[in-house]
Amino acid sequence: MQPLIYCWLLLVGLGHVVLGIVLALVTHLPVTRPYFDYLYASVSASPPPIEFQGLLRNMVGLFGPTVASWGLLFSLLVFLYRQHGHRQIKPAIFAALLVWCLLDSALSIHFGLMLHAYLNAAAALSIALPLLALRPLTACR
Repeated sequence: MQPLIYCWLLLVGLGHVVLGIVLALVTHLPVTRPYFDYLYASVSASPPPIEFQGLLRNMVGLFGPTVASWGLLFSLLVFLYRQHGHRQIKPAIFAALLVWCLLDSALSIHFGLMLHAYLNAAAALSIALPLLALRPLTACR
C-alpha cells in the first residue's frame, strides 16, 4: 500500500506542475471563458470592463507558475520524506496545506466562489489523508 500512496502523492505534485504550466499558457484562450464568466459573476451582476477582464486573466495566468513551483517542491519533499524519513517534512507540508486551504477557502467564500472552497477541500483531503499514511522506506522494512 505504501508504494501506491507514494505514487499518488507524487502524481498530485507533478499534476500541479503540469496544471500550473497549462494555466499560465491558456488563460487567454476561448476554452477558459466559462471559468472567467463564473469569476466575473461572483463579483458583479454586470459584465466588467474589457480592461478588467484582461487584467484578471493576466493575474490568473501569473498564478500558474506559482502552482507549478509548489507542485515541484511538494514532490521533492515527498521524495525526501519517503527516502530519508526526515521528521520535519510531514508537519511542514501539513502547515503549508493549512495555510493555503484555510486562507484560500476563506477568501473564496468571502467573494462568493463556493466552487473554489469545495475544490480546496477536496484537494487538501486528497493530499492530507495519503500523506498521513505515508511512511519512510526505513520504517517499511
